[in-house]
Amino acid sequence: MIKEVIIRKMGYFKCGACGMLYNSKAFAKKCEAWCRKHKSCNLEITKYAVENKK
Repeated sequence: MIKEVIIRKMGYFKCGACGMLYNSKAFAKKCEAWCRKHKSCNLEITKYAVENKK
């Protein structure tokens, strides 16, 4: 399940499987679908992830 996450007043979408954060809900959905099907991450998808600076 994709969750919207707020970090430093910015909204991101979090992959429910691996926890990567994305600016786009579409990429978070693609990531989650890949992760659940293949039990791994796809570099072509994760290159669009944003860095989580806490």
